[in-house]
Amino acid sequence: MTNQVVKIEKRINAEPIRLFKAWLKAEEFSSWFLPGNSIGIESAILDPRPGGRFKINMLHEGKVLPHEGEYQVIEEPKKLVFTWRSHATGGLNTLVTVTFDPLEEGSSGSNKKPQTLITLMHERLIGEDASTSHKAGWTHILDSLEKWQVGKE
Repeated sequence: MTNQVVKIEKRINAEPIRLFKAWLKAEEFSSWFLPGNSIGIESAILDPRPGGRFKINMLHEGKVLPHEGEYQVIEEPKKLVFTWRSHATGGLNTLVTVTFDPLEEGSSGSNKKPQTLITLMHERLIGEDASTSHKAGWTHILDSLEKWQVGKE
C-alpha cells in the first residue's frame, strides 16, 4: 500500500480572509464543517496557532467519531497546514494543506466580485479506501463552506 494524495479545488464567492477565518473560529466552523449529509458536529475545540491542537467530534448514526490534529502552519489569509488523525486514517497522522488564493470574477469596473480558489491537499493517506472516503468527505465539506458563505452574504 502506498501513500495516497487527495487534491480538491473549489471556487467560492468571498474574500480569502473571510473563508480563512471560518476554519479557525469554533462556532462558525461547527456550522459548516459537514463531511456528509448524515454527519454532524457534536463539538469542536480549536486552538488555532502553530503547535495548537484541535479536536472535532463528528456524530454519525449515534456514534461519536473523534478527529484530531495539530496546526503546523497558519499564514493568514493564505495557508493552513495541519495534521489529521481519525478512525478513517487508521489512527495515523496524515497531513492537510489548505490554500486560499484570491481571484477576480465578474465584469470590469465596480461589478467585480471577490472570489477565492480553495485548494485542499490531503497527504499520507494509506490505501484506496482512505483516499476515496476522504475525497468524498472533503468535497462535501467545501460544498458546505460555500453554502454557509452564501447564507452570510
